[in-house]
Amino acid sequence: ILVNKILTYIESPEKSTVAHGVGLAVALFCTEFLKAFFISLMWAVNLRTAARLKGAFSSIAFQKVISLRVHSGISMGEMINVLTSDGHRLFEAVLFGSFAICTPVIFIACIVLACFVLGYTALTGVCIYIIFVPLQFFLAKLINKFRWKAMQLTDGRVRTMNEILNSIKLIKMYAWEESFEKKIAGLRKKEKKQVRLVSYIQNINTSISSIIPTVATVLTFLVHTLLGLSLTTSDAFTTIAIFNAMRFSLALLPLCVKALAEAAVSLKRLRKILLVQNPEPYLEQRKDNNTAVEMRNATLSWTKTASGPDLPNPQNGQVKDHKQDETGQSESLPTLKNISFTLPKGNLLGVCGNVGSGKTSLISSILEQMHLLRGSITADGTFAYVSQQAWIFHGTVQENILMGEAFNQAKYDRVLDVCSLRADLKILPYGDRTEIGERGLNLSGGQKQRISLARAVYANKDIFLLDDPLSAVDAHVGKHIFEECIKKELQGKSIILVTHQLQYLEFCDDILVLEEGEVREAGNHQALMKANGRYAQLISNYQMEQSEAQKEEEEEGEDEVSHKEAAEVRRRTDSGIVNPAFDMSDETDDGAPADQKRNSAAVTGEDQLVSQESSTEGSVSWRVYHQYCQAVGGRYFVTFFTIFIIVLMIGSTAFSNWWLSYWLGQGDGSNSTSNSGNMTSKPGDVSQNPRLHFYQMIYGVMILVTVVLAVIKCFFYTHVTLRAACKLHDSMFRKILASPMSFFDTTPTGRILNRFAKDQEELDSVLPLHMDPFLQFCLLVTFTIIIIASVFPAMLAAVVVMGVLFTLILFVFQRGIRQMKKMENISRSPCISLTTSTLQGLSTIHAYNIRDSHIKLFKSLNDINSNHYLLFHSGTRWLSFWLDFMAASMTLLVALFVVLSSNDVISPSLKGLTMSYTIQLTGMLQYVVRQSTEVEARFNSVERLLEYITTCKSEAPRHIKGAKIPDGWPKNGAITFHEYKMRYRENTPIVLNGLDFTIQAGEKLGIVGRTGSGKSSLGVALFRLVEPAGGSILIDDVDIAAIGLRDLRSKLSIIPQDPVLFTGTVRYNLDPFNQYTDEEIWAVLQKTYMKDSISKLDGTLQAEVLENGENFSVGERQLMCMARALLRNSKIILLDEATASIDSETDALIQNTIKEAFHDCTMLTIAHRINTVMYADRILVMDDGKAAELDPPEVLKQRPDSLFSSLLTAANTVNT
Repeated sequence: ILVNKILTYIESPEKSTVAHGVGLAVALFCTEFLKAFFISLMWAVNLRTAARLKGAFSSIAFQKVISLRVHSGISMGEMINVLTSDGHRLFEAVLFGSFAICTPVIFIACIVLACFVLGYTALTGVCIYIIFVPLQFFLAKLINKFRWKAMQLTDGRVRTMNEILNSIKLIKMYAWEESFEKKIAGLRKKEKKQVRLVSYIQNINTSISSIIPTVATVLTFLVHTLLGLSLTTSDAFTTIAIFNAMRFSLALLPLCVKALAEAAVSLKRLRKILLVQNPEPYLEQRKDNNTAVEMRNATLSWTKTASGPDLPNPQNGQVKDHKQDETGQSESLPTLKNISFTLPKGNLLGVCGNVGSGKTSLISSILEQMHLLRGSITADGTFAYVSQQAWIFHGTVQENILMGEAFNQAKYDRVLDVCSLRADLKILPYGDRTEIGERGLNLSGGQKQRISLARAVYANKDIFLLDDPLSAVDAHVGKHIFEECIKKELQGKSIILVTHQLQYLEFCDDILVLEEGEVREAGNHQALMKANGRYAQLISNYQMEQSEAQKEEEEEGEDEVSHKEAAEVRRRTDSGIVNPAFDMSDETDDGAPADQKRNSAAVTGEDQLVSQESSTEGSVSWRVYHQYCQAVGGRYFVTFFTIFIIVLMIGSTAFSNWWLSYWLGQGDGSNSTSNSGNMTSKPGDVSQNPRLHFYQMIYGVMILVTVVLAVIKCFFYTHVTLRAACKLHDSMFRKILASPMSFFDTTPTGRILNRFAKDQEELDSVLPLHMDPFLQFCLLVTFTIIIIASVFPAMLAAVVVMGVLFTLILFVFQRGIRQMKKMENISRSPCISLTTSTLQGLSTIHAYNIRDSHIKLFKSLNDINSNHYLLFHSGTRWLSFWLDFMAASMTLLVALFVVLSSNDVISPSLKGLTMSYTIQLTGMLQYVVRQSTEVEARFNSVERLLEYITTCKSEAPRHIKGAKIPDGWPKNGAITFHEYKMRYRENTPIVLNGLDFTIQAGEKLGIVGRTGSGKSSLGVALFRLVEPAGGSILIDDVDIAAIGLRDLRSKLSIIPQDPVLFTGTVRYNLDPFNQYTDEEIWAVLQKTYMKDSISKLDGTLQAEVLENGENFSVGERQLMCMARALLRNSKIILLDEATASIDSETDALIQNTIKEAFHDCTMLTIAHRINTVMYADRILVMDDGKAAELDPPEVLKQRPDSLFSSLLTAANTVNT
């Protein structure tokens, strides 16, 4: 309205005073300022409400989850989702929801105003707006549909990627990289098609919002003038301003609707969780002098109604907290039937039975985690509980033992002794102050179990429920614990001990033998042995097994994981890397605080294996943008062209407004000559202008131009961004595939996958979405400033001052806001980890009754997170308030200029133009800044892809051009090692030290040695997975270091220790390049005794193989790997103890196959069981990276002092 007033005032300045004009200008500033102020205030109120609501939502959900005694049908993932992302959805709904109320109000006000100013023709414009709203909704629907398809394709690609990364060693050894490159390229192509569709639609959507105001105004004025109605400057530009205001309200509508819809879904999910019912409490506490726990004819089940076979298997509902002790029966019959027993106070009751006989359920039933169907359970006293899989939460060892109790030194020391934790605490870097990672990942199973037991002992309750606490500890420790802790320390307490170690049962006062949920026998050891029933049978079986096991244990000394892997696992635990897939975002917050990790690594003095992920501080460097432009291709021309089109598009909208002002300035065309002396005369009515149609035509053509440009931009822009994304993806993929093994040893797969999944998706779809409006509105602001400056050159000075202020504010704020975002990310992690650990330890938390402390902890963590959250959002709001304030001051200046400059210098129509543009500035500036932060954040992903593209070193090339490789090489297959040295990575010890020997062509060589003697490293050396540190290897007199990797590896074959199969068909697994005929493949399968089982599958060779070959047994997978090697028909074959998981019959058959099929090949067998190599021609004994002995087995057997005979005797003593 004020704009209208000011413009009318300019048209006839004589009618009122200058003061009036200035007053209007100030009033305009006030309204703008108040608009900014109220919007900020609204945001502030909304933010507070939203943060509160988010906190409340999470707390309600958490309290409900923690009060659950049974996990029923709601998965872990769902719970975590509800506690993390759903709160966030509600938060957004509150923020945007309020706009849903004010948007229509603004909209209607605008319509009324427009009609008031311009008359009924204003409805043309309004109609255009109204037509486009449903269109935008429809487009949003479409986007979602295509997005869903694209997501599925992306998932497929990431899955394949995961597979490649997990079995990269094999892929390299078989030189199969190209086949997988093709596969990924194919997947990527399909995905690209979907992403392109989505982008097109999104682009159309953003373009609509920037073009609508122009189209609307142009059409309105065309209709208006065609109808021959009068149009003055003030009316025209007021209308433009109004239409622009309407655009703001329309842009917000889809956002609000989306936010509200998502929140509704979230609330549904919360409702689902809140409606989960606990079992009815059924445990009666009664003061009874001599019995601690008594059960009478109790029948219990895990599900509420034990009727009908249609119920899902109740056992799956149970958490990971119990090792599934009762997966035995899947029908939903009662798990425990007619159980009766009494536990007198101070007695020890042993419970035994087969797996799935209901032992764990018995304990769960006392903890009220099941549904009582019949009978009664009474107890007298408080419970301490040790679960079968120890539950450890994130905290120090001491916190884990005290579990919220007060600290008492003497008691604490005694507990440590009886649970034999002393020795373990010495190993840990900070003793009992050592921080334990989530799920206790820096502890061994036995340590966790003992800490869990120590917790129970320290809690000093009346009744102890011990669920197989001795399963994970070594035999001698178990004995110590049983004698010292259970028998002595807990004397006088009532204990129920579930155990598989039957040797302890004879020391129990009473024994229950469970079978299929019923008590089979009860009584003490002597009585039951006399009865000679099930118990006696268990015991005698057990004694037989013991004697067998002793043999096996010594044998197992020989079977070992390749040394490297064991070391790796050890190092991994040191460097504090948590399960990489659960790494929330890429904060450096990996479970333990970073300094803590550094110390623990320093204490163990081992070089960290897994390098810490770098997260770049500060903003994204220009180099990244530069490289992104390069990825687009076409030497910047393409990039420039795209930006040029966007400039044209925005320019055309600006031009049409300028043209309007020019046209209005011309008036009725009469004043061009006669009144040249007297310019102050009021320009006539536009519609009277003789050249009306010329003006109208140009005005109309401008619309067409704008629309056409928008369409071109849509296709071009999409093409450009996608091209860049694909280019980056492909080069990263190639780089990673070509990296040497050492890269994969030091980088967790999860991290690489994260680049391919999350970061790649940002590049594909999110980045273009944000960059587009950013560029458009940037240009709009630029044009606005240009127009203002061209009308009032004096404004330029003000603009410069403003600009300086602007950059200053930006610079200060952006850094602060970035820091806040980081803090918010980091404060979110503990919440999530607390949730997961709580879910895993529900039964323990209930048994000890420490729910409240957990809820308190969660609330405090949640509050901290909310604080950071609120801070972050308030920061951004404060920034936008300042920007609005600046824009408002800008408006004031312009308004004053407009009012104070005389019409002789600047025509009113141009003034109108500048006014309508400045008013747009307020919302626009902050929008641009917000988008710029978004765009920058997205470029972070580009940076992370580039990090891999630029820093990965490749291994040697696959083909070397000038290398002389004789035809049909290797003809014989003789291998010569020449002073060969090798280490896995720089600054690691040498693993192979000066090997010097020759293997004859066609010889069968057995390789033996202790763990870590370098057996497996020989294979690595032969395949050149690691380049030598010195010396060379010759195969048929060709130095393997001089030829391309592909040429070398395709000539060798390996049958690996752990068989690897890929998703795809059976055929694809045997022959990924399609080089062989079906007949050849069947012949090989026949030789490996797999022909029958494969021909039984539907689809035979085309039968599906699931991920990791899950649908084949391990033995079958081994056989398929054999077939693979046979098919390649190489001269040199490396057999890495491939027969470990095959039963003895098949084993014998395979040894035959190996003898027949490979009889003219050179064969190296790395043996872990010495008997497998007794038939070899010669045996190489490795010791500490050197070749200690190399002779036929007969010769070595004769030498009593040889290493081989010592290994042999060790193996044989076990077998006798």
